Amino acid sequence: MSPAPLWQRVQQGETAAIATVIERLWPEHEVHVTVTRPGDHYRIAIQGNPLPPFHLLVKQIDQELCRYKLPRATPIQLCVHTGTNTWETDFLLGDTLQRIPMSNRRPKRSSAPLEIPLCTLDARAKNSLWIGAIVGLGLCWPSLSRFVLSYLVIIIHELGHTLAGWLMGYPSFPAFDFIHGGGITLQLQERWALIPVLIYSGLGGLLYYFRRNHLTVMVIISGALLYTGMYFTRVNQLFFLAMGHGCELLFIGIFLYRSMTGWGCQQPGEQTLYGVLGFFMWFYDLNFVRQLLFDPQMRALYALGKGEVLDHDLVRIAGEFLRVDLSLVVVLFGVSCLLTPLLTWGLYRYQNYWRYGCVQLLRRQAE
Repeated sequence: MSPAPLWQRVQQGETAAIATVIERLWPEHEVHVTVTRPGDHYRIAIQGNPLPPFHLLVKQIDQELCRYKLPRATPIQLCVHTGTNTWETDFLLGDTLQRIPMSNRRPKRSSAPLEIPLCTLDARAKNSLWIGAIVGLGLCWPSLSRFVLSYLVIIIHELGHTLAGWLMGYPSFPAFDFIHGGGITLQLQERWALIPVLIYSGLGGLLYYFRRNHLTVMVIISGALLYTGMYFTRVNQLFFLAMGHGCELLFIGIFLYRSMTGWGCQQPGEQTLYGVLGFFMWFYDLNFVRQLLFDPQMRALYALGKGEVLDHDLVRIAGEFLRVDLSLVVVLFGVSCLLTPLLTWGLYRYQNYWRYGCVQLLRRQAE
């Protein structure tokens, strides 16, 4: 006889099933959950560090247990241990805004004031970053390995142009350039009016869906105004040119963030591999900046353009839009490269803050 599905076991009040559901809320962290039922309420004890902010953690548990059909208005007694802090609270399932007293319970205690914890790198994350930095630099140093892996950078670069092109109404397609080297994004010169229509329709649907959350409404309207200003001005071409190298920096940040957190990693060594890829691309871009600034031959070759017909991105940005010397644009790109790992670490350090912000934005009705 096959075991009952998880949702049915939760609905029936099985404590082991409830603990399993709660542990799955934070797969990237080592969390231990114990659920007992002393009387007419459930006592949930959670141990782990780091964990989301306490008020966010309560909301997540409440929403997940409701999703698994645990009866609403079930009294819950929650106790959270983060190593240094201990928090306790009571709530009725489906109504986390209402706190209720419980019989036969100890007074709520806290060894420290309620605060949103900052995340720190564990030993595994530090090892992944160190190994990634060393191996990434080693792969970037020899010309052969740098040439082979450069196609990863090229396809990401062209995907950035492609995404920007479609957003601005120009159907675009990435491709490798086996004649002159590198890559090229093929872009139609005529805009498709259907693309902005679909984007505005999507934004309108989001406005209606989140109409009771004023903060989300303001964010959506700001995004729509920003998109409109870009779409109907020459900024759309500047955006298209900048998104090539911009997408490289974005993926460097994604790879390094996954190396720090292990988010989504399933196989052994995957977390370290993301560190290797992120640091390889970072060193690759820094070497590109170094060559343009201090290698006259490389700078002259870059100024000639692709096949002496198509100007490269930074040349066009400097000449057509900013009207400054190429060196200034290269320096700005170099500074952006240097800041990318720092910004990524900041996103990891304060991830409980921005995750909480995202939860607030995704609520249909503001509190």
